[in-house]
Amino acid sequence: MLISDLNRIWHGICSIWDCQRKIVAGQHLRNRVSCAFKGSRTVKKTASDINLVLIAEDSARASLLRDTMAQSGISGVIRRIDPGVAAIDCARRQGSYRDKPLPDLFFLDFTEPNEHSTAVLKAIAFGKQRTPVPVVLLTSAYSQDLLDNGSIGEESAVMFSPTSLSSFVRKMTAAKRASFFRALRTLYQYGPILVRPAEAALAYGRGVTALSA
Repeated sequence: MLISDLNRIWHGICSIWDCQRKIVAGQHLRNRVSCAFKGSRTVKKTASDINLVLIAEDSARASLLRDTMAQSGISGVIRRIDPGVAAIDCARRQGSYRDKPLPDLFFLDFTEPNEHSTAVLKAIAFGKQRTPVPVVLLTSAYSQDLLDNGSIGEESAVMFSPTSLSSFVRKMTAAKRASFFRALRTLYQYGPILVRPAEAALAYGRGVTALSA
């Protein structure tokens, strides 16, 4: 066997090792982005982790958000709450949430708006009692039309067009996080932040169950 053949074989083996290393690293990062639910064990949070509350009926939205964060190299804890009184209490730090800290961001699933998600939107993102933490709306083409034409209510008017979920999440990397959050708080003075997941991701996510921590 020629030396050149041995070199090709060696480089091939190295390439396989490198691919395996990247796969393992990706799986490790995926595990770092945890979804915490009622009854699940406590998740340890490091200083670089981001703490999110997702208000959504469908646990698949937590899977979508978790996967998008992992793809961008962002670790954190996602706690899902059903839209309703508990979500409002969490945002206003009242009731059973009185002594619990606020998250870094609230995400509200508004891709398929109903009376519950609409009531939560009006309660936590508008008016004098809105939460000081920026509220990020996950929208769809359908819900965007409702917001734009005032069907949700004049008090729930939004000022900006949505950005893609993947682009939004990429800006939450640790190096950019402080300045990004300052910008979000400024924008939030004029209403919730609109983010649009890919329609294909929404369709695929239906019926997928997010893993608990």
